[in-house]
Amino acid sequence: MSRPAYDDSALDSTTCVTEPLFDLEPLALFSVPSHPIETTRASAPGPAPALGRTVTFLHTADWQLGMTRHFLAGEAQSTYNAAREDAIVRIGEVARSTGAEFVVVCGDVFDDPRVSTRIIRRTLDALGDYPVPVYLLPGNHDPLDATSVYRSREFVAACPDNVTVLDKPGVVAVREGISLVAAPWTTKRPLVDLVNDQIAQLAASDDIRIVVGHGGVDSLSPNDDPSIVGGATLDVAIAAELVDYVALGDRHSVTSVGDSGRVWYSGAPEVTAFDHVETEPGHVLEVRLSREGERSVDVTRHRVGQWAFRTLRDDINGADDIVRLREQLSSIPDKSRTVVQLSLTGTIGVADDVALSGLLDEFGDRFAALKIWERHHDLTVVSDPSDVDALDLQGYAALAAAELAERAASDDGNDADAARSALGLLHRLIGAGR
Repeated sequence: MSRPAYDDSALDSTTCVTEPLFDLEPLALFSVPSHPIETTRASAPGPAPALGRTVTFLHTADWQLGMTRHFLAGEAQSTYNAAREDAIVRIGEVARSTGAEFVVVCGDVFDDPRVSTRIIRRTLDALGDYPVPVYLLPGNHDPLDATSVYRSREFVAACPDNVTVLDKPGVVAVREGISLVAAPWTTKRPLVDLVNDQIAQLAASDDIRIVVGHGGVDSLSPNDDPSIVGGATLDVAIAAELVDYVALGDRHSVTSVGDSGRVWYSGAPEVTAFDHVETEPGHVLEVRLSREGERSVDVTRHRVGQWAFRTLRDDINGADDIVRLREQLSSIPDKSRTVVQLSLTGTIGVADDVALSGLLDEFGDRFAALKIWERHHDLTVVSDPSDVDALDLQGYAALAAAELAERAASDDGNDADAARSALGLLHRLIGAGR
């Protein structure tokens, strides 16, 4: 969402909105990683599920297909894009392995209405290979406005029969006894709480009801936005058995909201931000609901993501600290699918700065990307006599280096920076010649 918790018209008759009646065999459109899917389970006690008033489905959101990351370039960006496509395919594999009846995608399937036709067609091909129906909810990145991707000629033409766009707010029957309560975005800036606006119109029912919504919840992201979802109202609706589960999108980390165990963000299926922002991305949620006897809910996390965006903070004040940083970076696994953001503080000499630069160059090649977190980076480079001694120069060269060291230690900012750069270049040249 454009306003994430961490930091920003209905379809016509030609649009694909179908009854989900198909059971298709999967066709691997994108390459699917061979490593096993990781799962973790959170459950509320209840009787064993029985056919009828029980259901198992997958909850996912925030695919934001078409997204790029500015710190990835060339091959790394292409590999990241492929991983995001792989995650979508893996969700279909989870649907098959868990026996899920359907998949709900709670907003932001696409990152922008201007997403390429290639992404639209490849995504719909992948969804067509799912063995179950798929319900797509428009969110703030892909709302049902005049420019909606869901209205595009390419989407309408390529949309498979098992894909339904939740283009109208209200109750949508999945099968007898199972209903969705859809709250689609028709504009990027709604003026009401779309989720609770739909819940307020519900009457009592014996159906299992699953709310499909998108947006921030006030208990997690308090602000004055009129579209913010009221968490207390959700709790009341759940306690009154008007709804059984609230599936939300917008927050890119798996998050349980409140104490009921029935309101969740699934998070994004592949990481989109660093771990100081996104603590648990890369999952899809398997949800089992029952109204047979005592109401029960069981939520299982299945890991489908492959990438990691990590933040490292460290104090660097000498050669020993640089060695320790090397050990930290060396210990990180799966480097080709990991981006590291560094926040370094401290004071080092010119010689140590040269060593650090070499370290960053080396690991910049080994990781998908290695970047400095400029807003939180405060590493000062100073010059002292040891910088000249380490060069082991004689005669005129020694005198020139000593003069550079003296100017590097002066209060003239521009001249001092230039002198430190010159000393650093000397260290690199002499080091390369040894």
